[in-house]
Amino acid sequence: MNPEEFPIDFSERPYIVIWEVTQACDLACVHCRASAQSRRNPLELFTEEGKRLIDGIAQMQAPVFVLTGGDPIKRPDLFELIEHARSVGVRVSLTPSATPLLTRAPAESHGSD
Repeated sequence: MNPEEFPIDFSERPYIVIWEVTQACDLACVHCRASAQSRRNPLELFTEEGKRLIDGIAQMQAPVFVLTGGDPIKRPDLFELIEHARSVGVRVSLTPSATPLLTRAPAESHGSD
């Protein structure tokens, strides 16, 4: 995306929004800032809370929205959240971890922009 095509007044909205959707990850990378752990944290947002967060992001019209973690693929409602984001006009990027969960099947079955 060319920044000149989508001018942003940073006093009005951010250019990028990053949501660490889970701390769960099967890796223990030294550089991980998400304090990754083997299981999901019980304090993570529930699906409906996540959808409300996405609705707020849609209202901000931030051009870049990233779902990350831990490993976002560890979240069972990940693709439901992605579909909701698309339905309200939010373009989603995903930063999964390089674990056996990362296969072509999830990406191909849910499409891309």
